[in-house]
Amino acid sequence: MSIIIAGGGIIGITLALAISHETQGKQLVDLIETSDLDMRFSSDDPGHSIALSAETCKKLSALNIWSYLEPIATKITNIHISDRGLPSSIVLNATDYNVSSLGYVIELKSALKRLLIRLKAAPGISLYCPNKISYVERTKDFVHVILDDNRKLYGTLLVAADGASSDIAKICGIKKYYIQYPQIAIVATISTQLAHNGWAFERFTTDGPLAMLPIRNGRSALVWCQSISNAQAMYHTSDQEFLIQLQKIFGWRLGYLVNTGERKIYPLKLQIAGQNVSHRLILIGDAAQTLHPVAGQGFNLGIRDIMSLIDTLKIAWKNERDEGDSRSLQYYQKLRKLDVQKTIAITDGLINIFSNRTTVLVIGRMVGMAIIDHIPQLRNIIAQWTLGRLKN
Repeated sequence: MSIIIAGGGIIGITLALAISHETQGKQLVDLIETSDLDMRFSSDDPGHSIALSAETCKKLSALNIWSYLEPIATKITNIHISDRGLPSSIVLNATDYNVSSLGYVIELKSALKRLLIRLKAAPGISLYCPNKISYVERTKDFVHVILDDNRKLYGTLLVAADGASSDIAKICGIKKYYIQYPQIAIVATISTQLAHNGWAFERFTTDGPLAMLPIRNGRSALVWCQSISNAQAMYHTSDQEFLIQLQKIFGWRLGYLVNTGERKIYPLKLQIAGQNVSHRLILIGDAAQTLHPVAGQGFNLGIRDIMSLIDTLKIAWKNERDEGDSRSLQYYQKLRKLDVQKTIAITDGLINIFSNRTTVLVIGRMVGMAIIDHIPQLRNIIAQWTLGRLKN
């Protein structure tokens, strides 16, 4: 029987390609996506961008996926971290760590377009799109799903990769716990006077963090987290006024901010599934945990979910065991527990620390950043986390 994947976003497609690669198409995969993937690429809007750690790229390379993404990826060669209003900053350079880059940035829409072409040619994968799962039955020996056009599918394992508002989690009764941050993220593509030359910027403010990430054609991808009232005002203002206000916060590191693309806004929350495994069910990516975008760790965490699931499946295949049996589920859960907990704690902690106006914390941040920038060993810890190499 097949492995059924709900969700044809970048996490679901990557998992399907990974299974196809590892088994040379012998393990059948049914991939179900609610939206029309071909229509998703018809507009000129590039969508938002995602940051990939160097370790994530290495993992994708091992799955023969990175070669399809590398042509559209932009290297991060330097990272500048600052706290608005404070003199100290931290600078990371790829050359200091003997690597060609600290990570990459890809435009999600371009990445999905390339991966969809690869998906359609990959052996063992059946794509059901646009289709929605309307019914799920999990028996002792298999999982049975019915699509909205009444087609029936049977598999040993159902993987929910259908995002933060996962329908599969709801159908299967998986509870979600969340913290609603008092922030909204504005996402846009910014053209600047000066070339970014591979520089990424993370700037913390009392309203929330601001990131400018290098992307193709000399542009930068903006993720600007602000209080709800400020974000809504910035979303509705003119392009000219938006750039003026952004310039005040970001500064002049890339010269004048010349132009902005279409702006989109996203409410921010930390959301965690009460359990990432259940009977013949595994949740991965945003379906399992949705993070604040600070430090850009969401996609990297999702890729680590995929790699842990592939490791789990390899053991099942080697021992000729059912992919969805309780031993496999428990093993996957054990693999993911510490990494997920640590990443959530760090990202949530960064928001609480850097959004706090308390005098003691402001002084502490200033002193801490100055110390880190002058002590290579401490700077190295941040670099290793950025590279995706910091062990649990």
